[in-house]
Amino acid sequence: MSRDLLEIQPILHWIGEFSVTEMGKTRLHSLQLGNREEAEERRLIGIEVLEAHTHGHPPALVRCANLDFLIKASEQRSLSGVELMDIKDAVECSLSLKSWGQKYRNYQFLSKMLRSIPDLSDLALYIDSKINSRGEIREDADSRLPKLKLKVKECEKGRKLKFDMIAESLSNQGALQQRQPVQRHGKLLLAVKSGHARKISGAIVERSQSGDTFYVEPSSVMELHNQITELIFKIERIEQEILRELSLKVLRYAEKIKIFSNIVVNLDVAISCCEWSSLVGASYPFLAERESGITLHQARHPELIKKIGLEQVEPLSLRLGDAYDLLVVTGPNTGGKTLVLKTLGVATWMANCGLPICANPGSQLVWVDKIFADLGDAQSIEQSLSTFSGHLVRIQNVLAEASSSSLILLDELGTGTDPEEGTAIGQAVLENLLERKSLCVANTHLGRLKLFSINVERAENASMEFDPVDLLPKFRLLVGVPGASHAVEVAEGIGLDSAVLARARELASRESNSERFLSDIAQVRRQAEIIRQEASVEELRVLEASRKLVLREEELTRQQNLRMREYEQLFVEHQAKVAKILEVNGDNQLANRIMTLFYDHSLASRWSEFTQQLVKGMKIYVPKLREKVQITKIDKKRKRVRVAQGSLTHDIPFSELTWVDESP
Repeated sequence: MSRDLLEIQPILHWIGEFSVTEMGKTRLHSLQLGNREEAEERRLIGIEVLEAHTHGHPPALVRCANLDFLIKASEQRSLSGVELMDIKDAVECSLSLKSWGQKYRNYQFLSKMLRSIPDLSDLALYIDSKINSRGEIREDADSRLPKLKLKVKECEKGRKLKFDMIAESLSNQGALQQRQPVQRHGKLLLAVKSGHARKISGAIVERSQSGDTFYVEPSSVMELHNQITELIFKIERIEQEILRELSLKVLRYAEKIKIFSNIVVNLDVAISCCEWSSLVGASYPFLAERESGITLHQARHPELIKKIGLEQVEPLSLRLGDAYDLLVVTGPNTGGKTLVLKTLGVATWMANCGLPICANPGSQLVWVDKIFADLGDAQSIEQSLSTFSGHLVRIQNVLAEASSSSLILLDELGTGTDPEEGTAIGQAVLENLLERKSLCVANTHLGRLKLFSINVERAENASMEFDPVDLLPKFRLLVGVPGASHAVEVAEGIGLDSAVLARARELASRESNSERFLSDIAQVRRQAEIIRQEASVEELRVLEASRKLVLREEELTRQQNLRMREYEQLFVEHQAKVAKILEVNGDNQLANRIMTLFYDHSLASRWSEFTQQLVKGMKIYVPKLREKVQITKIDKKRKRVRVAQGSLTHDIPFSELTWVDESP
């Protein structure tokens, strides 16, 4: 219910517009709260994709077929040539992504995910050996196909020659409506004048509506046509066998393809979020345990950004759950109270699904089990419920399930009935939620509820700023500052009759004790809120500076390790080159002296130890292959190894190996 009330679906559809695959778009549209492990993985991968995008080397994801659909289809039927080529193209994409993961290992979670892509190169090679780039069966896919296709061409050539001879003879006799053959029902036919149709040996296939023309297949051509039909049938049967064989091959790789498909979906979601974040200024928040509380820095509602633009939306900053669990928000109608609830609700929902939120970096949300929302007019004609009763039904659902891990958003609490009774029910609800330690933000106009949180532990007041001079809302939340409803001022602003306004002010002054009290409190606490906001900005600045410092240290460490690996590999390569030059030169004494310099180096002893430990079946990293591969054969005399990379084998000298561990 809260997902619908918060109107999450349009936001997910907006992010889904940036998806490259239908699978990624479907995953986005179907996201739900509840799977914390998946959400955390999605968040961590998303952060790294955003970082890689910032540094100008994001992983490239090309359009990829719906692999899940193709696997299911292959269980029920033979895949078409085009569908098989879609799988081959996807496999080629997998090799590219895996290579990216090998290259950019500093992205811990993203690189690990991409390096875990199963090896599907054998499947791609096999499909490519049978299907061409247009999705057609290759002529050399089966030894029978070239002979059959050659026979078809010969028969077609013979049929054309015979047909041309017959057509020329009949045309000279004036028996044809036209010299050129007519294609009907896959056959070449003669357009014969009605008076000559019975004189020609052959089968009448069709007659024109006027009856003037008969379409005839000559008997001598008919035999050749039947031969061609039979040959084509044999070809199609062989091609179906090939497609069936390839489909079974795909099924044997089904589990690996499903693993890759899930990785594609996760990456597509992350890239979509990255593109969307760049557009709306979103970022990934910290996600903490309940006791750490919520801190939103300059948060905005995505749909409002889409409607009026990023710069036009007044940002929301608030805390909840650290110093207080309940925030009671007051202020005039159209002042933005409901928007506060929706912005907080959407941000919490998206963060708990591992998505970025429209807020500044450094914002923090907490893990929640559920989000309950009572927003808008809850009146239901179908169920014969009044507005008040509708609110009560939703609140009843909240009280039935809310816990300390829940976020609760209550709009216009206590309204729709007698103010005294509405206040009593509203206060009772808030007290109950405080006892449960639920996180709660509630809006109200009721005077007693405005005062309720002032002296209650773990509760706080807030108001929407209102300009009494311009009589306009500022849409800015002031935490710690209770506010008045400004009903009379708003009425004056829209031009209500002056006599009515005067009487309203007179009546309001008699009942204005609570409003004056709120005003006094506001004057004292407004300055405190300003100080709090300034401290929050400074805290954000420090957090951002700290984050940049950590990233810089990680980058320096990565570069240092890279330089060391390059230095070690360069030593080995130079040693091999010098040895080769000395061998050609033929001066053994000089060669021994120079090579001794190499052997005395600490890296030389390490290299010797590494090569001595090489054994068949061992996995080693080969820089030029950018992959860790398995040794299948060792020739220590020639100082070479044979390694297997998928279905391929490589004969590689020791000098092109490395002892650096680059394993996934």
